[in-house]
Amino acid sequence: MFGEQIKWAKQAGVDFVIAETFGFLGEALLANRVIKEEFDLPSVVTIVIHQDGKTRDGYSAVEALLALEKAGADVVGFNCYRGPATMLPLIESVAKVIKTPLAALPVPYRTTEQEPTFFCLKDDQLPKGTVNGRPFPVALDGKLCTRFEIAEFTERCKELGVRYFGVCCGAGPHHIRSMAEALGRQPPASRFSPDISKHFAFGTNAVLKAVNLDHKDKL
Repeated sequence: MFGEQIKWAKQAGVDFVIAETFGFLGEALLANRVIKEEFDLPSVVTIVIHQDGKTRDGYSAVEALLALEKAGADVVGFNCYRGPATMLPLIESVAKVIKTPLAALPVPYRTTEQEPTFFCLKDDQLPKGTVNGRPFPVALDGKLCTRFEIAEFTERCKELGVRYFGVCCGAGPHHIRSMAEALGRQPPASRFSPDISKHFAFGTNAVLKAVNLDHKDKL
């Protein structure tokens, strides 16, 4: 399956292959081997760490990324399942161990130590009709991170040496833009970033000041 997909990608002229979302380290290693050995392309391989702090086949975050690094992956890291609050500790645990460029792509939801993935988030205020009384997958709105939380996560990960950034399931344009701006970039979409100085109630910009106009002046 991997060979078939990567063959098409290489024929299309891709620069590198992103391999995700792997709950099993064994599957991630297999994908990386096909990308590197069979098609000679750079690989970005990201895994998920489940509620118990391990992959499905029982490896810790450090063990899993070390294995991928040893296998020659060009970028290794984490994506999906965990929000910024519960992905950051994983990044901290591997930052001083892994020499390969690190990737961090959380879901934009407020996961916690007690509810480390967005699958296990709970909300007592949910109306009837949600799946098993949980926000996931169609009632996560109330658990959404703000753009500022994504920016803080980005800044901290940058300090830890992360070089490959993104936001996974549920991300909005404002999350991606906030991440880019936290990295010191000004994408074209930055023209849509809010300028609170011009807010009607909290603004301080001079253009908001009322001016008494002479009756001869034209509006």
